[in-house]
Amino acid sequence: MTMVRTLSQTLLLVALACASWAGVARAADALPNVEVREMVGKENGRRYQIYTALPTKPQPAEGYAVVYVLDANIMFATMVETVRASERRPTGRGTVVVGIGYPEDLKANVERQVDLTPSVSSTPAAGQGGAEAFLRFIANELQPDVASRFQIDSKSETLFGHSYGGLFTLYALINAPGLVDNFVAASPSIWFENRFMQKDNVRGRLEPKLQTQQVTPRVLITVGEYEQAADPDFPSVAGQGSNPASLLERKQVDNAREFADYLSKLSGIEAKFVLFAGEDHGTVIPSAISRGVRFALAPSAKAPSLATPAVFAAKPPGGIKVPVSDEYLKLTADQRYKLRMKVRKLPEAQRVAWNKQFQYSLNAGLTYLQHRTLHEERQAMDQKHGTQPPPEG
Repeated sequence: MTMVRTLSQTLLLVALACASWAGVARAADALPNVEVREMVGKENGRRYQIYTALPTKPQPAEGYAVVYVLDANIMFATMVETVRASERRPTGRGTVVVGIGYPEDLKANVERQVDLTPSVSSTPAAGQGGAEAFLRFIANELQPDVASRFQIDSKSETLFGHSYGGLFTLYALINAPGLVDNFVAASPSIWFENRFMQKDNVRGRLEPKLQTQQVTPRVLITVGEYEQAADPDFPSVAGQGSNPASLLERKQVDNAREFADYLSKLSGIEAKFVLFAGEDHGTVIPSAISRGVRFALAPSAKAPSLATPAVFAAKPPGGIKVPVSDEYLKLTADQRYKLRMKVRKLPEAQRVAWNKQFQYSLNAGLTYLQHRTLHEERQAMDQKHGTQPPPEG
């Protein structure tokens, strides 16, 4: 059931002060023109509290902009007020804010760790690794639901996430760069699983997707100065607060800067990095939201130029057709194994060239977890038949 709630600005101040992981509904109570409803993922069966802030300006001809904000249990109210401040500008545009959080009877800090973290293998570790299922929920269920209720400008959709939410935002970018137009990753937890996101077989799949899907995402990565060093204004006391050694080991600032630099060297994408002086992992949130809204909704924001598609020889190496990802997925495990055996018999130069084109095809069309599952199948089939892959994989 959808409820529209409107209360006074006095209650707004009280509710925002009281908002917590379990209490965002109280903050939403205080915000004018906010709808709160529950959705259950059809695929993953998980429960989500969806907060929708209605635009304060009339719908433009091209439709409303939309901002999806993760961790709505603590981020939603700040995001809504920031977007509405942007709407009040003479050039501001009507914007729908959609917060994705969790019902109050669930522990949001536990639930978010499942949804916002990727899995290294096809079998996620307990309590984490649900990022791909959550990504499909957003793309296949939430976005169509929002589009059925509002006319949305397909060229002005934004995803914002902080911490694990920032990690998920980058994971969404790599696996589905056409999901939204603007990806804002604030203080992303790139340290997760031994810097899994920085590995070539993870983020290396983005470039083929940009080239084949012809999408042009814009990316903003932000981080606070004191996310990698002790905050002199808020020192750790009796073990409470950020541990300087842990901050240094996680390298939040270095990782964020390096990731933005990596993205900026790709064609078909715009990537910016912002370091906020004097802020730590918690205090940086309002700054990151403010900068993210400016980045996404400024009238000067323009899509980057399209990436140039890769060109391969018309005749496949060795005369063996290189399947696109959808074709390969439709094969049975035995059919895929037989294809690999056929390719392995090619002369080395042809085999290497075939595999290079094949990996490009898979990277262009598959998510990391789909690709990982096929890799594990290949290993199992080689073990079953007593065969070995070539040096290049």
